[in-house]
Formats: sequence, C-alpha cells, structure tokens
Amino acid sequence: MRQPIIIFRFLSVKRSAPAIGLAVLLACANAGVRALAQSPELTVKASFAGKQSIRALEPIVLTLNRPLAPAEGRLAVFVGLTDMTALFTTAPTSLSYAPKSLPLPAGENPMFIYLVFPSDQWKEVARFTLRVPNNQTAEATQTASQQNTAGNATQQGANGSARRLGFAKLEVIPSLTLSLDSQPAESHFPDSNRPDRPTYADFNVQGTLQTNTVRGAFNSQTQFDFVGTSFQGQALRHGELGDSAPQFDLSSYLMQFQLGRAKVSLGHVSFGTNRFLIDSFSSRGITVAVPLNKQVDFSLTALNGTSIVGWSNFLGISRREHKILSGTVGYEFLPERPGGLRLEVNLLHGSLLPFSNYNQGNITDAERSKGFGFRLTTSDKSQRFRAEGGFARSGFNNPTDPSLDQGFAVVPVRETASNAHYVEASYDILRNLSLTKTRNANLTLTYRGERVAPLFRSVAAYTQANKFQNQFELVGSVGAISIGFSNFRFNDNLDNIPSIIKAFTRRNGLTLGVPLISLFGDVSKPSWWLPSVSYSFDRTHQFAESVPTNSDIRLPQIPDQISTNQSFSAEWQARRWRFGYRFNDSFQDNRSQREDGEPVLSTLGNVVHGFTLGLTPARSLDLNLNLSRENLNSKDSNANKDKERNDRAVRFGLSANWRTTKSSAFAASLSNTLANSAGDLSRTSSRRNTEFDLQWSYRFVLEKSRLRKFQAQFFIRYANRYVRSLDHLFGINSLARAQTLNSGLSFTFF
Repeated sequence: MRQPIIIFRFLSVKRSAPAIGLAVLLACANAGVRALAQSPELTVKASFAGKQSIRALEPIVLTLNRPLAPAEGRLAVFVGLTDMTALFTTAPTSLSYAPKSLPLPAGENPMFIYLVFPSDQWKEVARFTLRVPNNQTAEATQTASQQNTAGNATQQGANGSARRLGFAKLEVIPSLTLSLDSQPAESHFPDSNRPDRPTYADFNVQGTLQTNTVRGAFNSQTQFDFVGTSFQGQALRHGELGDSAPQFDLSSYLMQFQLGRAKVSLGHVSFGTNRFLIDSFSSRGITVAVPLNKQVDFSLTALNGTSIVGWSNFLGISRREHKILSGTVGYEFLPERPGGLRLEVNLLHGSLLPFSNYNQGNITDAERSKGFGFRLTTSDKSQRFRAEGGFARSGFNNPTDPSLDQGFAVVPVRETASNAHYVEASYDILRNLSLTKTRNANLTLTYRGERVAPLFRSVAAYTQANKFQNQFELVGSVGAISIGFSNFRFNDNLDNIPSIIKAFTRRNGLTLGVPLISLFGDVSKPSWWLPSVSYSFDRTHQFAESVPTNSDIRLPQIPDQISTNQSFSAEWQARRWRFGYRFNDSFQDNRSQREDGEPVLSTLGNVVHGFTLGLTPARSLDLNLNLSRENLNSKDSNANKDKERNDRAVRFGLSANWRTTKSSAFAASLSNTLANSAGDLSRTSSRRNTEFDLQWSYRFVLEKSRLRKFQAQFFIRYANRYVRSLDHLFGINSLARAQTLNSGLSFTFF
C-alpha cells in the first residue's frame, strides 16, 4: 500500500519544479508541440460571498479567474428562474449589476452562473445564495426612485402620468436587444463530421420590461423577460413542445406588491428554509408574506411542481395534482434583536405529476408528500456564537403510474412517514485578537450534523435518505495567513439491514495559505520574488462493515478504498508579469481482498504539474501562457495477472487580448494537447487535439440618449479544430477537422 506523500517530497531533486519544468519543455520541443494548453477551469467569485445578507440596492460584481475565450461561449446569470444576463455589464474578467430601478428580491434566492457553449449546451460553473432582508424592500424602492435619471424624456412622461394618478413615482423601464447570429462559412472532414446546420443566419430578440411604482405605503416592482428566435430549434420550449413551440415566448416574470410590510409576489419565486421539507424551492407561483407584529410573521405559497416557462399556466397553479402548497410561521423571541432567537414552523402538502422541468429531460414518476417541520436559529449579541437546527417529518407516497408499469404486475409502494433533523453551530474562539499593529488572529470552530431516516422523501427538498453524518471544521487566520482543518464521518443503512451493504466514510482535510510577504517582507512594499503559496491535503477512507447476507456480492466487491489528494501552488506577481506553478498528486488504493485472503491490487495515481505565465507589455495588451503535464498510472491484478497502464498528456496554450481602442479588441487563443496511453510497456493509443480561435469585436455605447442608453456590438470569429486519434488495440485511426466563420451583430436599447 502506498503511503500518502508529504509536501517535502515533491520539493526534492527528484520532483523539483526546475527539473520537471525543463523536462516538460524538452518533451514539448521533441514532440513538435507548437500550440497551446487548455486554460484553467473557469471559476467565479461573488462580491457578496461570505455575507449573511446584502442590501436590496447593493451592487453585485462577479469576478472571473480568467478572461472567457470566444470559443468557449458566453456566460448566463439566473436569479432563481429569472434570466438576469442582459442586465449585467460585462468586462473581460467580471460581470457587474447595479439594481438602480428594480431592487433585489427579498428573501433567499439562489443565483446560478452558467457557461453556455457555442453548441448551446449549458454547464453550471457557480452557485450562490442571495439573502435580502424582507424589511429592506420599501426603503430600497424609495432609494431606487431617487437614483434614477430625472432627465429622461420617456420617464418624464411617465412621471407626469404618475402625478396625475396620485403616485409618488411611476416608472416604465424597457430594455430590448436585437441580434443577428450567423455562420456564413464552414468546412469539415470527414463527411460524418458535418454539422446539422453548416451555415445559418438567425435573428434573436431579448426583451425586459420593468415597472416601479410608489404611492404612500404601497409600492410595486415588476419585471417581464421575453425571448424570441427565428430558428425553431432554438425556441425556448422546443425540448418540451418540439416544432409546435412558440418562437417568441415568456422566459420569466416577477411581480411584487408591498403594502407596509406585507408583500405578495407572483411569478418565478423561491420559498422555504427547512432543509429537509422545503428548501428554496423555485418555480412559478404565488407567495404571501405578512408580518403581524415585531414578533410574529407568516408566509404562504402555492407553486407549480416543476420549473416552467411560457405564456400558458401563467400563475403556475392551474394543475391541482401538480402543485406545492406550503406555509411558514415565524416567531422572534427577542424582538429587540431580530435573529437572536427565532423559531419557524413549516407545513407542506405537495403533489407531482410525471412532468420534467422545461429544460431537463429525465424519467419521472408521480409523487406525493405532506409533512411538517421547524427551524430554530440563535446567536449572541456579538454574533460570536451562531447556531441553527431543524426537524422535519414527511409522509411520502408513490402512486401507481401505468405509463411506467407497462402492463406488468407491480407491487404498489407503501406510504411511509419518517424523520430528518440537523444541527449546525459555530463559535469564534478568537475574533480580531490583536497580535501586532498589523496582524490580528481569528479562530472559528464549526460543527455540522444531520440524520435522515431510511425512505425519507419530500417533493420540495432534495436530500439523500438513510444517512448519518458529522463534520467538524476549525478555520483560523493570522494576518493574511489562513489555515483550516476538517473531519467528516458518514455512514448509511441506519436500520442495519443485513442484506444491504453498510458503508462508512471517514475524511480529513487540511488547507494552508501563506503570502510569504507577510512573513519575510514589508506588506507596504511588496517584493515580486516573495510568492503566495497554498497547500491542501485530503484523505478519504471508504469501506463497508461486512458482506451482505442473501446476496451475490462477494468479498472482492466489498469497498475498502483509501484516497489521498494533495495540491500545492505558488504565485509570483509583479507590475507587468505574473507567474504561477501548481502541483497536484492524487492516489486511490483499493485494499479489498479475495475470499482466500489474498489482497487485490488496484491502484490509480495521477500527478499534474502546471505552469502559467502572464505578461502585460502594454496597458492594452495581455498575454497568457499555460503549460501542464499529467501522468495517470493504474495498476490492477486479476487472476494473479498484473496489468499496468500509463496515460500521459502534455498541454500547451497561448492566449492574447489586444484592446486596440476603447471600443475595439482582438482576442486570439491557440491550444494543443498531446496524449498517449501505454500498457504492458507498449503504446496502445495516442491523441492530438489542436484548437485555434481568432476574434475581432467592436462595441459602441451612446449614453444619455433619447432612449436613455444605446449599445451596439459586432464581432467576427474564426475557429479551427483538429483532432487525430490512434488506437492500436482496436485498429482505430481517425482524423477530424472543422473550420467555422461566425459573425454577430446586436443592438441593445435600455
């Protein structure tokens, strides 16, 4: 069994960064690598991350770890089910949104950031939670009214009507984007690689209509989002309705009406704070929130059972058997300090028909559940101690569905009722303890535990049943130095049924981040040769208790695996350049054994070395170089015959961004990946993947126009793809090439 390596191992001569770097460069030169490596995985940081709540008018900034290459596609931002992409201002490494006219919705709402590939595939890259206190809506509305431009001709007409109608404020704020996306030229090889639409020209439209009204204690905010396309295959509900889907459709809407502190919301809303009963369930429906006094408040909701879009079922509650009904009553034991000790009691009655979400295809079944629960939160006056606990009891039923039974005699599912509970608590052992004039110490201990009974299920919350888990975390910092430790324990089969495997998981993790400038230099005068380094180590042991009875599972199939993963990174930063090195070593050791007691050898190890270099020779020019080498080694023994395989990959990439003017920019990227596999000391397969992209874009913005703001953008993009695959075991020798020329023109009116 391989022992986990420690950080000093890869600092030895055998694995030293200079030696590895020279070896990688020589390997690239000998192989004739003349293109680039894949860019690091895209990550997103939110400006509000780590905050308990944010103001309804607080600007939002989403920061990317790197510019998005044109060939990768675009980003889409959703708050709940509302597409907010068009309202964000984009920059090479950030997206920002200033809610000047429409405050952020009150309550807890999930924010999703998606990467939309050119092939129209969607990948979630980040998820956050927006928490806006309910009592900020009226104040935010008044502030938003004061921040809007008074000189806009359209708004002046609206304001004149508002005064005649007795409103203090009445705004109608439209936004319209018209775009033309085309692919005038395309080539491919072989013919089987021909796309469904080699050339095309599609006209698209995105529109948003917002309103904001204030009259005494009454205020309202509405937003309607529309999308349209000339190509039927890209219609919003094409996956659901096929060719009968409307080409101009309603993507989302939200109407909020508030009188005093009471609020009614219609449209795409989110509801629920009970982790196991109903937890931020988002769909189209109606919610009502009414604070009775400083201590008691209640909220009710009726929601569609799945995510829907379009004009039909406008309120979302037209199907009686496909609906979520829920209510929450909250009580503040300390009205002078809201949140100091709060109890929430939840009720749920839900029924789902076998329908999928409009953008998700899956096998569904009819389900029903009803239950109750409570959630208790508390904290001390200084917020040094914080705790939260919850309980839920849910009765679940799975009615017979003839479409799934297919005429077979199926034993009906028996209705069950079971419980789930959790508790979380954290305490700041040290908080801003002054050590020196420039260094403070912080140390926080956190505990998380939950137990979910077997067969527990709720139609409005998603959790794994039949589990028990505990987690301890200790996170601390001294100045800019941070350290964290975590311990996680998990097991299932809580009823100890002998015919089912009882699995256990034990996991320990350590993270460390040290800007060396904080140890050996002057923070006010940073030195480029002192990097910021980070290290993390994770060890996971997954195993089973015994062989299940009355089953075909044998001893070698019983899991007993230890996985270790450690990574190290260092980053140097200067005025016009930056350099980074990263190392990752992961190892899996399957320690199962045969019935005769002989161990089964099955290991998998992966080592990655990566280098990044960024140059800024001028304020308008950015150059980025990426180089990485990966080695994947697997060993397996079967019937006393050992098998070993090595998979290697070298990636080399270059990207450039040149902002020729304030409105014009060139972007180019070139990447190349060389991969090969070897088994039994002979090469079995090889693969080369080369990609090249070149794009020119021009953006024109006119502020303070008659339409308040006008923006036009044009781009032209050339892409070249080359893939060559060889497999000597199966006799495969394939070559694929593709070249495309795309252009786009869009006009946006705010």
